[in-house]
Amino acid sequence: MKIALVNPPPLRRIERDDLPFYPHLGLGYLASSLEQNGFEEILIIDAKLERKNLDNVLYDLKAFNPDVLGITAMTHEIIQASQLAEQVKEIVPLCNIVIGGVHVSILPQQTLEEFPPFDYGLRNEGEKSFPLLMKALSKKGELETVPNLAYRNSNSVNLTFQADWLNDLDSIPFPAWNRFPKAREYPILTSRGCPFQCNFCHPYGQKVRYRSPENVIEELDWVVSEFKPDIINVYDETFGIDQERTVKLLDLMIKYKIPQRTRWWAYTRVNVASDDLLRKMKDAGAFMIGFGIETGNEEILKKSKKNINLKRAEELVSIAKKIGLKTQTYFILGHPYETLETINDTIDFAIKLNGDLTCFGIMVPYPGTKIYEMAKNGEGGYRLIAKTWNDYNKQIGNALELVNIPRKKIERLQMFAYLKVFLKNHRYWDLIKFCCGYRRQAIAFILKNFLNKW
Repeated sequence: MKIALVNPPPLRRIERDDLPFYPHLGLGYLASSLEQNGFEEILIIDAKLERKNLDNVLYDLKAFNPDVLGITAMTHEIIQASQLAEQVKEIVPLCNIVIGGVHVSILPQQTLEEFPPFDYGLRNEGEKSFPLLMKALSKKGELETVPNLAYRNSNSVNLTFQADWLNDLDSIPFPAWNRFPKAREYPILTSRGCPFQCNFCHPYGQKVRYRSPENVIEELDWVVSEFKPDIINVYDETFGIDQERTVKLLDLMIKYKIPQRTRWWAYTRVNVASDDLLRKMKDAGAFMIGFGIETGNEEILKKSKKNINLKRAEELVSIAKKIGLKTQTYFILGHPYETLETINDTIDFAIKLNGDLTCFGIMVPYPGTKIYEMAKNGEGGYRLIAKTWNDYNKQIGNALELVNIPRKKIERLQMFAYLKVFLKNHRYWDLIKFCCGYRRQAIAFILKNFLNKW
């Protein structure tokens, strides 16, 4: 059986400013799990990493002529994934097409009903279920035995039983990076899941499941030795929750001389990180740490269920800077019951923190989150304005506005927030570099907000 796995290209040119320099982690895990189950004829097209457009992808797929095509897609990518599937059906008519990723995981039945080109949908983690589906398709087996599957049956969509989250993460083979082009960065996942209850997020399981430090360092040593990356991106939803385990991992990184061989960074939380953890991370080769702050207003912070302290956030960012860690700080504009005053509190706090990279996203009501339900019901001062799933993009989308703050006003506040962080901190050169890096998005903003062209 010939299996192709695709991370589709961006739909719009303005999204090309933000393409990753690392391979798609989910496809890497799927490929290695397929290999473990005896499937060898595998083609991976990571169109974002390879900077391929739709024509390039279709050309490669026609040449490969797959029996099965697996496509991964987030909510704002689901339409372009369907368009890709539709065109593949024209050039490879007998190809079975499977959609995976967070959108179909939350809306499995709706996704297949809404997008006829998808033959199957897989929810949640696919390392076990995807090979089982391949075996069922190759041997004409019973689809009902495949967990987490959505499939068509006459004029309806059937859902099979939902399996538990994978708990023995050490049993999963390392991602098949040898099947991707060599990259400058590589992601590594040391745990899965998040125990926190933020109203804007839908984690992959609320129970945190850990890989052993020994298993993680084995993969890390292999990636660094084999692919010699400039940067390792620790992809955990929250790094450092189990402090004792984390210290063991960091000690192993020092033992294996990771700091002398590459650099790495991770995301963590203000209520998880400690002064000692940051220093230990620095000793183990970390060069940057990311904090999700989300808002600079204490009342909005409580309502978001973020459960962090702004004073502590300020302390940790300051400590990180003092010990030589670059800082990334992340904020969201448009929380429930947000006002112009609370948004300005957020901007002022971001200026005060002055992270090396400050990100302002606009709230997106992703399916499966509390925010999604509030937006659908018109709660929290929200008005849902999305016309299609394409609008569900946190930087350039158009999904949501507040009754008291129109969408264009929020977008202008977003632009001014970026400008203020740079200008108030006299970071003029950083502003120039930022504008050059995101020039397409800047042009799109001007067209949309000032010239009414979009």
